[in-house]
Amino acid sequence: MNWKNIAERAAWTFLEGFLVALPAASGLGLDAAAWKAALLGALMAGLSAVKTLAIELLQARG
Repeated sequence: MNWKNIAERAAWTFLEGFLVALPAASGLGLDAAAWKAALLGALMAGLSAVKTLAIELLQARG
């Protein structure tokens, strides 16, 4: 398994999620709640990428 590839894909997905959520959060004002919302959205995107990779791994072994 290529752990470097998995980490890179999850990190890029996290960054993309953050960059997409940031303008929406900044419309609310850049207070702590807006930053938390942007980071939470990015975290969920990163977890989704890891989940997809895990499913691919399980299917390849199956």
